[in-house]
Amino acid sequence: MNQPSDDDSLFDHCPWLFAGRACDGQRAAQRERQRRLLAGPGEVLLGESCFVAGTAAVHPDVLHLGDRSYIAAHAYVTDRMRTGADCTINRS
Repeated sequence: MNQPSDDDSLFDHCPWLFAGRACDGQRAAQRERQRRLLAGPGEVLLGESCFVAGTAAVHPDVLHLGDRSYIAAHAYVTDRMRTGADCTINRS
């Protein structure tokens, strides 16, 4: 893939690349995104090495993501969503 890692949209569309290619600023932005989700409203549990795209609309009552699971660009997550490990939620 020729797209540079400093283009934030790369990870929104290819979230599995985040762990190996994100810079410190991108990692900090992802931690903040996850912190806001964990703060609620809703019951949110995120496994190890999860990624939630900044362009995803995530407003769940319950969200449990297994390890290495991702919510990709433009996904719309509401109500209840539970995944196992190594899952990707994409826009429909």
